[in-house]
Amino acid sequence: MSTQPVPTSTLPQAGLTQAEAPQRPLPESTGPAFQASRAQRLRCTRYDQMAKAASAGLMAHPHVESAIVEISGDQADLVFHLNCTITAESDPSDLMETVARGVVPNIERMLGTEFASRRLHFNRSLYSAA
Repeated sequence: MSTQPVPTSTLPQAGLTQAEAPQRPLPESTGPAFQASRAQRLRCTRYDQMAKAASAGLMAHPHVESAIVEISGDQADLVFHLNCTITAESDPSDLMETVARGVVPNIERMLGTEFASRRLHFNRSLYSAA
């Protein structure tokens, strides 16, 4: 990959290039609305991280072909979504119990709140191990 210089444009009002122009500080946003928005973004990031960790953990299970976990909703009304495909020859009851009694309660404990609902979808793979 080669590097090429990036052209600078001339600022017509001062005859300066962008690199020479004085940098203006960004407007400070510290009001209550900004703080609430920031807190919401941090919560969403945390939910995404928890969901990715749960997906990765489920993918390590020997009977799981794919697992997609999502956490949605606001803090008072969180929903746990799982779409899981298991191998064709496996018994899903063990995995379902692991999710219901292990994965979901552990995430609730880490988040400090219970899910308002759990949407668990288990599908059986069409492909068998030959």
